[in-house]
Amino acid sequence: MIKKIFLFFLFINFTLGCTKDDVCSGETPTTPKLVIIFKSKINPILYKEVTNLTITTIVDNDTIDIIKSVTTDSIVIPLNTALDISEFQFISDNINDNEGNSDNVTFTYQRENVYINRACSFKAIYHELISQFEVVEGETWIKEININETTVEDENKTHVTIFH
Repeated sequence: MIKKIFLFFLFINFTLGCTKDDVCSGETPTTPKLVIIFKSKINPILYKEVTNLTITTIVDNDTIDIIKSVTTDSIVIPLNTALDISEFQFISDNINDNEGNSDNVTFTYQRENVYINRACSFKAIYHELISQFEVVEGETWIKEININETTVEDENKTHVTIFH
């Protein structure tokens, strides 16, 4: 009987011992992703879809597909939270794996780790965002990259515009 009472009080203690800070809610802002839109180089006012877009990155010598063969005029991609650089391969017209028109895009930035709370820990904010791109094979499909926001602290703004 004493064992049951002890277990009951132990259960109550664990249940009531949790506070709101112990659970990271889905509404809590966490590390933001980079928001990129694609526009026409000929008419910069118009959004222009990229056909069969694939975006890959290399992590620990493994190639990881972040986006795989989608046709879109905007994307959201994560930046590396462990380094001040993120390198991606943007492949347009990617019908078969990595056989499309490919450009390497590098984003450099300075990270700031901001404490959120005990449950969510830290989030990264990226400052002084800079981009550069290079042609991998053939003709470049990316004509220009424009940084709209040099600080990435939320996903409510467009950070980068890629003209093609």
